[in-house]
Amino acid sequence: MEEVQNEPLFAERAAGVDIARAGLVAAVRVPGKNGRRMQEVRSFPTTRRGLEELAGWLDSHGVTRVGMEPASD
Repeated sequence: MEEVQNEPLFAERAAGVDIARAGLVAAVRVPGKNGRRMQEVRSFPTTRRGLEELAGWLDSHGVTRVGMEPASD
């Protein structure tokens, strides 16, 4: 996880997912130390197994809100 600039909070633990035919790219933002935010970005394949991995990863970070956007491939 890397520390990122503070932005207005959408949710305490949120994620954004960019959806493309070739795969998914997801970013998770969670609380860090001293009121800062931490961010991690990962890629997942668009297979059943990849979606299950994404769901587990989001769950492991306690994500409660997800925004999704289709990519233009």
